[in-house]
Amino acid sequence: MVQELDIELVNNQQQRQPCVLVLDASYSMQGTRIEQLNAGLKIFEQNIKDDDIAAERVQTLIIKCGGTAEVVSDWTDAENFDPPNLLAVGGTPLGEAVKLARDEIEKRKVEYRNAGVVYLRPWIFIISDGMPTDDYWEKEANDLLNDEKQNKLTTFSVAVDDGDVDILSKFSQRSVVHMKGIDFSKMFVWLSKSMKMASRKVDDSETTNLPPVDWSSV
Repeated sequence: MVQELDIELVNNQQQRQPCVLVLDASYSMQGTRIEQLNAGLKIFEQNIKDDDIAAERVQTLIIKCGGTAEVVSDWTDAENFDPPNLLAVGGTPLGEAVKLARDEIEKRKVEYRNAGVVYLRPWIFIISDGMPTDDYWEKEANDLLNDEKQNKLTTFSVAVDDGDVDILSKFSQRSVVHMKGIDFSKMFVWLSKSMKMASRKVDDSETTNLPPVDWSSV
């Protein structure tokens, strides 16, 4: 896998917009919730591939947060993205998942620099329907928040259904978006549109004008 990704960077020297999706796949997401989440990932795939610029510039990595925290889709250009099929199991080690996301971003930055590829500020997109079950999630949330304050990355938090907004707010400077119901399709359409806009920036001094959030319960 590492060799494959290195070839992507060598063959495609376009500026990159990295995005990590931290997805709650714990037991509480079983049934319709996880089915809708998987369907939403397919919609994201279709939408991001339809845009020639975003397809070459957006790179995604997906971390499953269910039972354990693990990378289930390694860094790949959007044009080659093949969404994983998530299964809902175990607890919600959100602190562990966030630490893994931060570590993967820092490693990727090194790989970009080594390949001579310019990159924009990475995004982390957290989606969860419950509260963390690991012991040190507050420390990891604080570390992530500090990274954002230092402009190392940008974090978005989404509360699904009865997700704890107060807890998720500790992970980002931005307000938590409480998703309307469990239809992830609108949210992933919004994310793909946002990534398309972000990927067109020349550098991080430009502001990304995000599309209206039409999938919030507020």
